[in-house]
Amino acid sequence: MAPCVAFSASPNAVAIVKAVFARPDERLDYARAKLAFDGLVAPATNATAIMAQLDALAKAATEMAGRGAPDLKKLAFLRHAIYDAGPWNGGRAFSYDLTDPLGQKPGNQLLATYLTTRRGNCVSMPTLFLILAEKMRIKGIALVDAPLHLFIRYTDEAGKPLNLETTSGATPTRDVWYREKLPMSDRAVASGLYMRRLTRREAIGDLALGVVEDLISRGRFEEAAEVAEEIVKNAPRNGHAMVKSGTAYASLLQRDFIGKYASPNLVPVELRPRYLRLIEKNKAAFQSAEALGWEPVE
Repeated sequence: MAPCVAFSASPNAVAIVKAVFARPDERLDYARAKLAFDGLVAPATNATAIMAQLDALAKAATEMAGRGAPDLKKLAFLRHAIYDAGPWNGGRAFSYDLTDPLGQKPGNQLLATYLTTRRGNCVSMPTLFLILAEKMRIKGIALVDAPLHLFIRYTDEAGKPLNLETTSGATPTRDVWYREKLPMSDRAVASGLYMRRLTRREAIGDLALGVVEDLISRGRFEEAAEVAEEIVKNAPRNGHAMVKSGTAYASLLQRDFIGKYASPNLVPVELRPRYLRLIEKNKAAFQSAEALGWEPVE
């Protein structure tokens, strides 16, 4: 197993994301992938210390469930270890941050932030649950996409699915609740854009979206587009990555052309091929997302 890495200065985001995805499926690890991506957003991330906290929580939940416990019992004690205060979590239970439910504040999608503040969002909360479930070797756990939201789905050996809403104590939640609270078209569901169990590779694509968002916020649009396209390469139905790619290309157009030239006719001849290429890339990215049923969400 590869060692944890603590990034120290201006890591190459594109190369590191590609390196994570280059691993075969059986070597893709949720915790290590998430910590690699968090290290790109926050170079001071101490991956080794965070991994130790994750291991300790998973161990505590496993011991409370009992060695050899069935998966449903493990799930019950994982919920207990996360959402109920006790010695296993230092007397500090994890809860939903109602001031930032989407994790839009800088750093709020990082594992380090969630572990420190104990206040999470619809990205960090399912991510922690997913990681700990994997460490506990709970089978049938997967991440599921919904508009601006992630949740967990457990599927038992008989194939019966159970949604777990991690922003609300990982309580069982019906599909219809998500359809009502997070409006999505039938086409978006039928295409697999939303409400579908993600493969391991696809889930790691979701974990990498924070890198794209961070790069865009820093004005590193070329890298953001390349990382987003790498996500789509590995998760072809990740509409959010497509939209982020289109946004990155739109930002490049604004920075390099629209903000400089009053009219497209004034773009220098030697720059027009790039100008037209960015327009086409922007258009294609949004068209790909829309073909899956993606629609803007307020």
